[in-house]
Amino acid sequence: MEQRSAGEQQRVGGLNRRGNAIGSDSPTVRSGSTGRFGTEGVRTTGARTGPHSVPLAMRSGPGFEPPPGRHRSPWGRSGRILPIRWGRIVFGCLVALGVVVGIVGFALVSRSGGGGHAAAAGAGATGRRPGASSPVAVVAPSPAQAGAPSGETSGVASPAPGAHEILPSQLSSAPPPPTSPPSPAVQVSQPGPRPAGPVLTLGRTSVDLGSVDSTDSVDLTASGTAAVDLRIGGGLPSWLTAVPRTTHLDPGFRTELVITLDRSAAPVGQISVPIDVTAAKGSGGGTIQVTGSVTAGPKILSVTSPSLRPQACATDQAPATGPLTVQVQDAVGMAGGTVTVTAADGTTTTLALQLASSTDDQSTWAALLGPAPAGTLSYTISVKDLNSRAASQQGAATVAAC
Repeated sequence: MEQRSAGEQQRVGGLNRRGNAIGSDSPTVRSGSTGRFGTEGVRTTGARTGPHSVPLAMRSGPGFEPPPGRHRSPWGRSGRILPIRWGRIVFGCLVALGVVVGIVGFALVSRSGGGGHAAAAGAGATGRRPGASSPVAVVAPSPAQAGAPSGETSGVASPAPGAHEILPSQLSSAPPPPTSPPSPAVQVSQPGPRPAGPVLTLGRTSVDLGSVDSTDSVDLTASGTAAVDLRIGGGLPSWLTAVPRTTHLDPGFRTELVITLDRSAAPVGQISVPIDVTAAKGSGGGTIQVTGSVTAGPKILSVTSPSLRPQACATDQAPATGPLTVQVQDAVGMAGGTVTVTAADGTTTTLALQLASSTDDQSTWAALLGPAPAGTLSYTISVKDLNSRAASQQGAATVAAC
């Protein structure tokens, strides 16, 4: 029996040396055997891998002790796992952190350095592009003007050579650039050959001002090969005018004939007035027919004046101020109105009428009268519509004594 156990032990050791065995120096474990060996223990080596590994029943149990430097993997296989190298992990993290900090610092330095180089290049450059305007430097007030104590110096640097010095007070008082008046005549292109001599061409021969418009214009063109002197027919009524922007046109130039209707003086109803426009010497031209409709001016329908008391004895029933209400009718539309008030002591005040409401061709306007001394408060109402036609009405209000 002992010879047999020794043979088994020698055979197992040989297997360990040929395969993935632990080696002869591994610790041994004794486990009971109930086979043909009886109750005698069998000496076995540590855990093995490969085709000659120890059965799974011998890998665990209360009598099994894992060899030093090894442990069991959760998948039932044994193997050597290196311990965690914390020093290497910490060193790697520090290196990564240093790289990130270096990148961020380089970006910040590059940004600040680029701005400084740009500013230095702009300040140190002396050449400018042809046609570029001269630089303008705003000079701050001196320490005495700013109220600084004597002896202190200002932190504003002197302007660069060639720069214009402008004080802050001159910034707001600088006059606006001048605007050129409209040209009385403009050159136009004309396809084809031009007719010989002075020839006048009208842009249109009719103008309708309707019931609201008061101004319109017609184009006049010198379409021939010679200059044209304009001639406007006479006999126009006083409330209608026709004035060209210029009376002389060179060949290929155009101007405007401005027609204006004074609706405040024109007769009420339909108007139709011809205007003859010809060349003093030459051909062309024609007659421009001006039409329109003139409505009657505004009509004051009613006026409501308040009952007032002097400021010293005013009550809720007899206040010191109150609204003057005016109802007006006009088919075109109202532009506004005023009220001129004269108190008993001779004081005169002009108030603007404010629109309160409007319906169709009627509107209601109001102005606040008072306070005023006791006596008669006289007023004059004047209203005007969009056609500049006006209407007026006088009235009076009583300021009762205390």
